[in-house]
Amino acid sequence: MRHVEIHSYIPDECATNVFDTLVDFKKYEELVEVIHSVDIEKVEEMLTSSWVVEFRNGLLQWTEEDWFRRETLSIDFNQTEGDFDEFYGGWKIEATDSGVRAALIVDFDFGVPSLETIVEPVAERVLTDVTQQILLGLFGSKVEFYTPDIESVDGRPASNTAPRAEAVLA
Repeated sequence: MRHVEIHSYIPDECATNVFDTLVDFKKYEELVEVIHSVDIEKVEEMLTSSWVVEFRNGLLQWTEEDWFRRETLSIDFNQTEGDFDEFYGGWKIEATDSGVRAALIVDFDFGVPSLETIVEPVAERVLTDVTQQILLGLFGSKVEFYTPDIESVDGRPASNTAPRAEAVLA
């Protein structure tokens, strides 16, 4: 099982605005070339999304149940079918004095132990790159990526900034 956390800081934004922007999954396919499609189906209170994303030399596909919890500023999902053996997690959004912290935290397992050390690091890198591209597309170049072990007084991340998607992809 692989655990991945992508932490970002978005200055001068409102937490509810970040939440409302992140729940618009259909917009993601316009922002990131490797996302081929995101199909949404809502039945009563349940939202289901089906994803097709480029991965290595093929396509990764899955369907997930999604829960949008505006009152707690969280978006949770759990794969119901697809290429992962397990895939679940969500977005955690938090207001600070000067902006918003947004973190995508997921766990996944392809269910093939013999390929775990090869495939899962590649999947982690793709997930990180795609998430960074989505955030940059939605909120612009002001987005900062960081690891959460150092923090300044005002809630803004300290100087341990992670590499940006464009730097990683170059």
